[in-house]
Amino acid sequence: MHRRRLVALLAVLSVPLASGIAIAGANGGQAPAACYTATQAAPDSRAELPCKLAEGFTNQAGAYCRIADDSDDTCSVADGRDVSDAELAAYEKSWAYRALSLQNALETNAPLIEEQLPHTHNSFNSSAYDVPTDGSAPSYYPTLTNQDPNQAYSLTEQLNMGVRAIELDLHWVPSPYGSPATNGFWVTLCHGDGEQVPGQSDYVHVGCSDDRPAQDGFAEVRAWLDQHPNQFLLIYLENQLYPEDPVASQEQAHDVAASLLQQAFGSLVYKPQGVTPGNCATLPYSSSEQQLMATGARVLLVGNCGPGAWSQLVFQRGNTWDESGQPSSYSAADCAHDEQLRQSDTSFRREFEDSTFVSAATGSPTPPVTAEQVATMVRCGVNIIGLDQLRPQDGRLAALVWSWAPGEPAVDGCAYLGADGRFHAASCSEKRVAACESPAKTWQLTHKAVAWSRAAAECAKEYAASFAVPMNGFRAGQLAAAADGQTAWLNYSGAGNQWTVPAR
Repeated sequence: MHRRRLVALLAVLSVPLASGIAIAGANGGQAPAACYTATQAAPDSRAELPCKLAEGFTNQAGAYCRIADDSDDTCSVADGRDVSDAELAAYEKSWAYRALSLQNALETNAPLIEEQLPHTHNSFNSSAYDVPTDGSAPSYYPTLTNQDPNQAYSLTEQLNMGVRAIELDLHWVPSPYGSPATNGFWVTLCHGDGEQVPGQSDYVHVGCSDDRPAQDGFAEVRAWLDQHPNQFLLIYLENQLYPEDPVASQEQAHDVAASLLQQAFGSLVYKPQGVTPGNCATLPYSSSEQQLMATGARVLLVGNCGPGAWSQLVFQRGNTWDESGQPSSYSAADCAHDEQLRQSDTSFRREFEDSTFVSAATGSPTPPVTAEQVATMVRCGVNIIGLDQLRPQDGRLAALVWSWAPGEPAVDGCAYLGADGRFHAASCSEKRVAACESPAKTWQLTHKAVAWSRAAAECAKEYAASFAVPMNGFRAGQLAAAADGQTAWLNYSGAGNQWTVPAR
């Protein structure tokens, strides 16, 4: 069946677009780029819709090809992308993977409001699930939404890349997993749009069909957590648990969702304290992952407030959460705004892209977010950047690294800020000035050069300040500006893949 669909789709790709651009060629992935260039339209112009459609066709052609052929040698020709186990394995041996892993561990010491977590948008909506499994789990055949996927890799593979904030969209729709008690409805992972019928109390969920049941997505994430016992995840739940008929209730939908979350994650969830059903607590922005993990928790659930048992597990975002931006059009004014917010830590900023054709057709087409844009947003203080079509070699994972310089840490020992504004490693016995942070989060360097072991005492002596290390890209930029090319010790040391921040 899949081979016939692949042949049919490739046939579609040979049809010229209305603009006169053929979207077939030696490399299917080159066609959308050529289309975007030929339209010469503004990035959000409706004239780019045919290009977005071509991009979706070529990406899905590659996905279908990989169903028939596990190797990526042939299929990369279909969509111009390398999507394979080999690419993941190579990435896990790279500097970017190691640096991002060390950075993720470093940031667990920071309050959530300051963290910059690697994040994917609509993490569940992946063409990886458009394949039958080996029989050890249910098979997920093509549905409406995963014909227009946001991701090329599975949830497990995204987490293996270093992603630590994922998004799962929950809908309450008719499903084979429903029962008479739920009137045939179930909590389902779907990139759909829940809209209330005008003049009625029920909803329709446009785009949702026989999609993956939520418990299977939860189980996949739990399995990854069991294999990585020192890792912590932020799970952003887009709550569209609206009933499609007046018989069902939002409370039942939320209670079922809460039950599934409890079954999957249990004691790993950091739960709101002292809330009554239907009254939601706001995300604990002032707490660090380390503080939450000290309670035994390794999962933080966040979404819209909901009734019933939902509020006993899920934090609401609150006014601190801000996702008003569009990363493909991120500007200097956006950066200045985010820097101001980060200076006082008054906002948790989320930017996200959406690569799907449906979103482009119902809104405005937007070009993919580049590695350069990601690096800019990290420097400006954006907390989480929801990336689509994330692949280990597309450069955006490396762009999330604000800390270590390429190739570092090359030796065991202690970290220092280099003249390039990035982290480097050296023997702790060397003498350098030290980076000191005031309670107001301003940076100064000591006048006296000391060995690393004397840095804390020197910061306290000269400024009554703390020997410190930046915890995000924005703070690292502030320190680099204060250092003005001078190297300085950082309160960060370690060996191999175990680097820590000593307790103050």
